Amino acid sequence: MNLWRLEWLRLVRTPRALALGAVFVAIGLIEPVVTRYESTLFAHAGNGVRVSAPPPTPADGLNGYVSEIAFVGLILVVILSASAFSFDARPGLSTFLRTRISSSWQLVTPRFVLCAAGATVAYLLGTIAAWIQIRSLLGSLPAAGLLGGMLCGVTYLTFAVAVTALAASVARGTLATAGVAFGVLLALPILGTIHALERWLPSALVNAPVDLVEGAHQLPYFGPALAVTVVAGGAALCAAAIRLRSREI
Repeated sequence: MNLWRLEWLRLVRTPRALALGAVFVAIGLIEPVVTRYESTLFAHAGNGVRVSAPPPTPADGLNGYVSEIAFVGLILVVILSASAFSFDARPGLSTFLRTRISSSWQLVTPRFVLCAAGATVAYLLGTIAAWIQIRSLLGSLPAAGLLGGMLCGVTYLTFAVAVTALAASVARGTLATAGVAFGVLLALPILGTIHALERWLPSALVNAPVDLVEGAHQLPYFGPALAVTVVAGGAALCAAAIRLRSREI
């Protein structure tokens, strides 16, 4: 059995892939409903206190989905990826794998590709579910903006998987790897507060779907962030392979 098939079976014969997809779709189905009936929910929670708010827009519904994915979805993607890349946490497994490969890329590539593919499929399914709910409850979304937002979201999640691979070359164990990856991903929005860097950081892609459907920006505006994210993700993956190759078991 080659490592590609092994990783594929590890993904689909365990609850990992199913849980990832189910959570993304559930968020996509629930958040537009919460946005649509937010005022009613607040009124019940406030013991009849009336809450005055403008009617929610389709972009508000998408914003609810994107906000939850940027938190809950990202956590799941990073933990799933950290589990895949933390093979050195178990010396027996690490020895078994390393004695059957000629390059660390044979370990890194299947895990990266399948984790990124899993995150991509889950994100797209969740976005489609959100779009269906938003269309029925709040109104239509511009197709071009929605597709551009999908591109930005998928690119960011793929970058998160690459960062997790690099984190696995620094730390051992799933929790430690996830902690390092989250540290890097959470530092990016802080750097984004510097106006000169805002458009160039991967974190600019997080809220891009909302900006695109609202018409606040067009897709070319996020070109610098997309380019930097792809290059930085590739660099992180290369650094991970190099570091894992020289790591002592």
